[in-house]
Amino acid sequence: MKTILVTGGSGYIGSHTSLSLLLSGFRVIILDSNINSHQNSLKRIMKIGNDKYLDFEERLFFAKGDIRDERLLDNIFKKANLKGINIDAVIHFAGLKSVKESISNPISYWDNNVKGSINLFKAMANNNCNIIVFSSSATVYGKQPISPIDESSSLNPINPYGETKVAVEKILED
Repeated sequence: MKTILVTGGSGYIGSHTSLSLLLSGFRVIILDSNINSHQNSLKRIMKIGNDKYLDFEERLFFAKGDIRDERLLDNIFKKANLKGINIDAVIHFAGLKSVKESISNPISYWDNNVKGSINLFKAMANNNCNIIVFSSSATVYGKQPISPIDESSSLNPINPYGETKVAVEKILED
């Protein structure tokens, strides 16, 4: 059974993705600080699973913590390995997400979104996990003269939140 680490897995998109993964037969480890989310989403995932007669007890794990904590990230991989579980991939949703807040507190966004991502990438590299899906944002495109915007549009973020998403995209590209 493949195991996926979902950072930000208690958030709206993260919890729905985690549930879909579980329903598709994956084992899921959710890492979330619950700053922008609530641990109640895990209870909802469990309830849906129980309603479908699925045993999530052995396939859903939760770690409360911050992606800026390098030791925590490494321990998640190490503890999984001690249980005979290899984390095969990461889906990365964790990060701060308010454009307005990023303008008033840009350092916090660079610290959380970029430094946290770098720490995650280090832990992945240290534990031979090389598959990642990164959740970026349409804010990386800024204001564009055409609509709808597609992924071939030029990157032109106009706020710190968008800038941090572009920075993480560039790190992953490198």
